[in-house]
Amino acid sequence: MNLGELFSTNPKSLQLLNNGVAFVKDVVTPEELKTLRFELKTFVCEGEYAKGLEKILRTFLGNLDRPEQPAAWVSGFYGSGKSHLGKILRYLWNDFEFPEDKARARGLTNLSTEVTDLLKELTTAGKRLGGLHAASGTLRGELGDNVRLSVLNIIFKSVGLPPKYPVARFVMWLRDNGKLDGVRNRVEKAGRDFAKELNNLWVSPVLHKALVDEGLGASISDISKSLAQQFPNVKDITIDDLLQAIREALAVDGQMPCTLVVLDEVQQFIGDDSDRSLQIQEVVEACSKQLNSRVLIVATGQSALSGTPQLQKLRDRFRVPIQLSDTDVEAVIRKVITAKKPDKTSAIKKILSDYEGEVTRHLRGTKVEYRTEDEAAYVPDYPLLPVRRRFWERVLRAVDVSGHRSAAPQSTRNCLRIGSQLRRPQCRNRCGWRFHILGQGHRFAPNWHPPTEDRRNDPQVGQRWRGRKTQRPDLCSGLPY
Repeated sequence: MNLGELFSTNPKSLQLLNNGVAFVKDVVTPEELKTLRFELKTFVCEGEYAKGLEKILRTFLGNLDRPEQPAAWVSGFYGSGKSHLGKILRYLWNDFEFPEDKARARGLTNLSTEVTDLLKELTTAGKRLGGLHAASGTLRGELGDNVRLSVLNIIFKSVGLPPKYPVARFVMWLRDNGKLDGVRNRVEKAGRDFAKELNNLWVSPVLHKALVDEGLGASISDISKSLAQQFPNVKDITIDDLLQAIREALAVDGQMPCTLVVLDEVQQFIGDDSDRSLQIQEVVEACSKQLNSRVLIVATGQSALSGTPQLQKLRDRFRVPIQLSDTDVEAVIRKVITAKKPDKTSAIKKILSDYEGEVTRHLRGTKVEYRTEDEAAYVPDYPLLPVRRRFWERVLRAVDVSGHRSAAPQSTRNCLRIGSQLRRPQCRNRCGWRFHILGQGHRFAPNWHPPTEDRRNDPQVGQRWRGRKTQRPDLCSGLPY
């Protein structure tokens, strides 16, 4: 029996469309839709991922009739799946529909009973309170340090408005006055792209003429002056301006829908900047308290809110902490990469039983040697060997003295990528012990860069590494350096 026959999914057909990295943004292109479908279908709703979804949804629903809607903070080590969790929540929130086949996000995702029930309750609340809406993105971008405009940029995009504040206000003004379709049709009849003309709002003669023809001004000159006065190109706005723009963009028949806003990489955005931290406090507080408790903000960061001085200032705003852990990574690997066919379990157990002596003696006397708790992981992790995994995690940490990649071996994104790379070339091998000894450990190496790439690392480590490869090519054939 070949290794490929053990797995629930064919090793050759399984591709990590996101390469283990989730980008938190509203999907637009066919490629992004394909990746989103993959991420939904492979989402592992267990452990802290399931608890996090439950906690966020339960808190939101429980505070709909209260004065404040507390925000949530998702933290965890580098690559632990924070962005992935935020992205999945964003598309489960309003049960995103795929345009090509009308498939729904909740139907594609294998969810726990608790999460499913809470999402149904959310849908019921949405029907009562103006619908459901979700938006997501990062605060980094062309708007620089301005948190208020960056948040509006994300929200505007989610409802199909131009991302720039003055242009979005102009479009909403046309919409509210019943002139949007008329102006758009006139611009397009003139052979111009409406979106491009909007970007040239203050100087576009075609757009200005369309406004005159719609009876919104006496002349092109008057229109130009009016636009500059009514919709100036500002570099900053007040909190009141922010709230007013959110209401105008999202309100349905005068009622705010139940809205989720996922802000990814907030800790990286803040850094050591106290001004950015203050702006985020103000924005989150305003959205939590002044939008009828209908807007939930979920932010992500590597550290818990007690981790840095700037994050500590946010603790009163983000009162729903979600902490991801190492065990969540293991659950994802076992569900996505190493999941076995139920009828192959007995065959795997027999192989392990036949070579039990070699398994327990492997790396005996070291700090990563066999442990009794490894036995519970043998079948779900096969053909990965727990002792080998511990060994390579220690090696990669030891050679990286700078510490900036210290979490890389355990990160979800790296483990998914490594596991996928491991299964594909070995799927034709026959099941057996020799595969465990020689075929998997060095597969961690392609994700590790030579120590000499970083002046903080000891170059002698890299020299010894390459020397060992020369001496024992049979054991190091998979190493790229």
